[in-house]
Amino acid sequence: MNEVKTILVDDHPIVMEGIEMLLLEIPEIQLLGKFTNGKSAQEFLSVTAVDLIITDISMPELDGLQLTKWVKQNHPETKVIILSMHDNDHYVQEIILADAEGYLLKENTSEELVNAVNRVLDDGIYYSDQIVGKLRSNFQLQNKKHEILQSLSERELDVLQLIIQELTTQEIADKLFISRHTVESHKKNLFKKTDQNSLVGLVKFSISNQLINL
Repeated sequence: MNEVKTILVDDHPIVMEGIEMLLLEIPEIQLLGKFTNGKSAQEFLSVTAVDLIITDISMPELDGLQLTKWVKQNHPETKVIILSMHDNDHYVQEIILADAEGYLLKENTSEELVNAVNRVLDDGIYYSDQIVGKLRSNFQLQNKKHEILQSLSERELDVLQLIIQELTTQEIADKLFISRHTVESHKKNLFKKTDQNSLVGLVKFSISNQLINL
């Protein structure tokens, strides 16, 4: 893996220092900067490309939610992991809708943060168990659930289940004994049939409609 240009955004210096220490466990991480609010991070990102942003939600001037939305609009290739103390319904739904690749609570273990970073950098997604639980309890089943389930093939459901389990494209291919190209084809079909355009949206839709078993 090439060097991963990364920035941290959190208005609590002690928390940010702890995250920085954890990132030292990942050799590929190249920390370019630390910012105490979303506005200063946004200004930096306007002139410097990064691969990964780890950010809090509640911050002065520009919060983590606003920063994530701006990043996804202007630098869609940049990965975002939210690390926050908030797990209320509003924040969970808003962060997922903003297409953040990762969402963990600050109460989660340091090992889980390292796992989340590695997973996201491997083109996956990572939500803590608490966040997944919130998604399941907060979204109502939609009327077209049955129609969508009927349209999905058994193999597409297999791929969907493994996406939810946070396997990468190559890992899915290896597990199902199919080619990477075939996995990508199944993903495209899943996006089309569920009317989603990102892995985050697909996961959110699948959990909220109970299309798969967790």
